[in-house]
Amino acid sequence: MVDKKAKTTILCVDDEQDILDSLHDTLMDTYNVRTAGKASDALRILGEEEISVVISDQRMPVMTGSELLAEINKIKPQIKKILLTGYSDINAAIDAINKGSVNRYLHKPWDDKALIETIEHLVSSYNDDMFADRMLAESKNIKAKIEQWKHHVESSDRFLDSCKMSICVLDKAEKIEYINKKGLEILKHSSVNDVKGRPVNDVFMVDDTSKKTFQALYEQGVVYNLLQARRSDGTTVQLQASLTFSEGSVSGVFFNMPSGLL
Repeated sequence: MVDKKAKTTILCVDDEQDILDSLHDTLMDTYNVRTAGKASDALRILGEEEISVVISDQRMPVMTGSELLAEINKIKPQIKKILLTGYSDINAAIDAINKGSVNRYLHKPWDDKALIETIEHLVSSYNDDMFADRMLAESKNIKAKIEQWKHHVESSDRFLDSCKMSICVLDKAEKIEYINKKGLEILKHSSVNDVKGRPVNDVFMVDDTSKKTFQALYEQGVVYNLLQARRSDGTTVQLQASLTFSEGSVSGVFFNMPSGLL
């Protein structure tokens, strides 16, 4: 049996207890299910716990489901949101989706299989978004500390090796200067000397076209994209990677295994 602490938490909001009971019974084996009978209770729970998906009925007193989900979107937009509607509320659901405050809507009475599949998809999407946020935060921290220690190579190497994210540092000619221990493990190299001085595209499969794609994403603030790399044993591996640029050239690669393979 899965430990409840390890389960993803889902919040269900409805002023009808029988609806909450039905949602709880349907989802409890897979998720940690929290319930709230009104919007104020839902917002309180959101302030106390990490919630991945919120399921809310549209018709509730004081605050409608679409209004509640719009408020949640302001507080933590990464949370995925499902609106339960009757057929007469379809326009409200479509309007909420168009405004970006709702990810999916389902008609009442819902189909359990469709509900479960929708939640699985949204939980996966939430996990990817949170991974991206962590990657961005650590990237910013790493970049700041690299700048701080750039004149202290030995100290910088120790710092880079302590990072949980894999890091490849390139020189101005886009040749590899350093890969930290985590990165060497993923690429199956025993020493940085195995790759030092090699062009970046000897290890990471980046051509001029993919560089332009990564640079465009970098300038748009997109954190990561998929990238293939060659391991020392001749196999290839798919990574989640972020390329950094300086004066039009690739200056570094931050990478990890995709979240599902970590």
